[in-house]
Amino acid sequence: MGNAIAADRLSQLAHDIRADAGQGVASCGVNVAWVGGTHARVRTLPMSIGDRRVQRDFRWTVDQPGPCGGGDLAPSAPELLLSCLGACLVTGFAVGATVMGIQLRSLEIELHARHDLAGSLQLRRGADVPLTGIDYTIRLSGDGTQEQFERLREKAQMHSPCAMSLLHGVPLHGRLELSLPS
Repeated sequence: MGNAIAADRLSQLAHDIRADAGQGVASCGVNVAWVGGTHARVRTLPMSIGDRRVQRDFRWTVDQPGPCGGGDLAPSAPELLLSCLGACLVTGFAVGATVMGIQLRSLEIELHARHDLAGSLQLRRGADVPLTGIDYTIRLSGDGTQEQFERLREKAQMHSPCAMSLLHGVPLHGRLELSLPS
């Protein structure tokens, strides 16, 4: 078990996907409930990986900082987006290192993003709503070479569902289910 990665499980999953591509299709979800103000509670929904159902039971809160009208009770949605991207990159990097036989001693990623609040608050016509850029720095030590670590960084980004969704713009579809008082 290099880098605390269950390589045997990854190997079995890869075997299953090679035998049946449908075993590589994963589906996940969350439920987000408004608490009040800018505060929301999130809970995970069951996940599926191929024909396996994986029970998930995690909960967290989201809020905005005080200057943005929030109670500053929890990370903001953009901070959580950065944490998701960073966690996805860490996972890809650690798994890739394990596959390459590289032992990591430390690995952390620092991410920064910019966005124009005038766009979100509809204060200025033409102001951007999306983040205008994400920069990240990987800090690590291990027994690999500079070239191996750069290749791992590239592969971790290229194979990250979060990074590729942000980079290529995943389609977003919404619908409304309305309950009106009788």
